[in-house]
Formats: sequence, structure tokens, C-alpha cells
Amino acid sequence: MKEVKFIDPKSDYGFKVLFGTVANKELTIGFLNSLLDKQIKDITFQNVEMLGENSGNTKVIFDLFCETEDGECFIVEIQKKKQQYFSDRVLYYASFVIQRQAQMERKRIQTVFGKGKKRWEYRFSKVYVVCFLDFIMDARYPDKYRWDIVRMDRELKEPFSDTLNEIYLELPKFKLDFSACDTAYKRFLYILNHVEIMGEIPKHIWENDNFLKKLKSAVEVERMSLDERLAYELSLSVERDWYACMEYRYEEGVEKGKQEGIEQGKQVGLEEGLMKGKQEEQYQIATNLKKSGIDLQTIVSCTGLTLEEVERL
Repeated sequence: MKEVKFIDPKSDYGFKVLFGTVANKELTIGFLNSLLDKQIKDITFQNVEMLGENSGNTKVIFDLFCETEDGECFIVEIQKKKQQYFSDRVLYYASFVIQRQAQMERKRIQTVFGKGKKRWEYRFSKVYVVCFLDFIMDARYPDKYRWDIVRMDRELKEPFSDTLNEIYLELPKFKLDFSACDTAYKRFLYILNHVEIMGEIPKHIWENDNFLKKLKSAVEVERMSLDERLAYELSLSVERDWYACMEYRYEEGVEKGKQEGIEQGKQVGLEEGLMKGKQEEQYQIATNLKKSGIDLQTIVSCTGLTLEEVERL
């Protein structure tokens, strides 16, 4: 069996290591600055689980949610299977972050000015949703791998508001050679598709590129502790089982659709349990890690669950 030298960056564990840990905060900042042409100095990782305003609302779980000092919010997601209403799901996710801003601003105004003394004027900080797609979203444009979506006027073809920004990155369409990747975010996309190249890049190249050097360090298996390596292997196992289950549900849905003569049958398997399945997968990974004696903080880091949730398992 070929020795595995690098973490799979598209796996749930690998993606969270690259994007959701304080140790690799510089990678997250560097990627966002390159992708969005910004000058972010620092970010704060926030809880990836969020409830709506009403107690009966559904809970959502992000792969990554962080915030800058000036209140700008960033959701980063990786989606490995095509989902018919994925762009609508992105809007749904973003609505939770917008609700959170409203709740926090109302509380701030009440604390500073007193209850009923000043009204909130619906001013929001910008929200960015960055989605890595490991499938082709729109086959009509085979060379377009990046989509930047804002609210726009139909007639003028000009942005009406950039409060909500959606960025979709279609990984299968990204065909640039490594030598042609002239920005940090393009180099990151290349590594997502070809992580094995990290062992072939000449030393003088990555040593003189701070972003690439940090990225190489983050994905090297040999730098992982024994607990981290076990956590990674267990998470891969659970992830494979989960996707196998989703494939079965998909096939079951197709068959049901044929029997009932309903075209939507093709989506039954994937739509059913997608939202709930992500949460169940995290709990299953955490349970397995806990049974294996992995320390609680490592479990929190690789699953995105809170310490309280892990302790309750």
C-alpha cells in the first residue's frame, strides 16, 4: 500500500484543519485576502452551530464561520455531492448569520441607549459565503470555475447591494497548471485538486512563498500527533460510511421515482437527511474518537462540536 504523506484536504477533517483551527488562522486569512482582494488582519472563529431567532427553528452547522474586527462575516463550505437546491441552501445559511447580526445589534443598542430609546436601522456588515464545489454546478460554461454573486439590477447590470456575497468555486473546472497559479487562492485550489504535488514542489519555491510553506506544513501527515492521526483515520471511515449511506438512499430514491412515475425521485435520496446527516456524522465521529480515548480538545477541533456537546456523548 502506498504511504499516505498528506491529509486529504477535501475530507471533513482535512478541510477543518486547514480552515477552522487557530493554528492555521494565517492560511484562512491569506486565502480570504487573495480570493476577495482584502487586507484582513485578524479573524475570530465563531461557533459553527447556529439556531434561528425562534426556539423551534432548525439548527444549521457550517464548516467554518469566522468574523473580522469590523464585523464582516465569512462562511466557508465544501460540498462534495451535487445538490439540486444548493444555492438556496446557501441563502438559508446566510440568513442565520444575518439574524445573528440583528440580534447582537439590538442588544448593543439597548445596552448603550436603554430599552426603547433608539431604533435599530437595519444596517448590516457584509456577509461572504465561500463554497468549494467538488462537482460541476453549471456545465454550460466549462472554463468558468469562479462565480461571484451579489444582488444586481437587471436593466443596468450593476450591483444594487453587496451586503451578501456568494462565491462558488467549481473544483473540477479548475484546470490551471501549478506554474500558472499566480495568486494564493489559485494555488490553494490547485492543492485541493492535487495535494500529492506538495511532495514534488521544489524546495526553493515553497520556502520563498509563506502561504505555500504554511499550507505544506498543515497537510503533512508526519506532523500529526498520534491522537490527530487516529482522529483523521476514524473521521475518514465515518465519512465513507456516510456517503455510502447517501448513495444507497439516492439509488432507493431513483427506484421509488421510477415506480411512482415522479421525476423528483432522483433527488429523494440526496435531499432526505442531508441537513440532518451532516450533524449526525459529526456526532458519530466524536463518539468514536471518545471511545478511542482521544482527548476532548482534539475531538472539538476535528468535529466543530462544542466541548459541552462532546462531554454529553
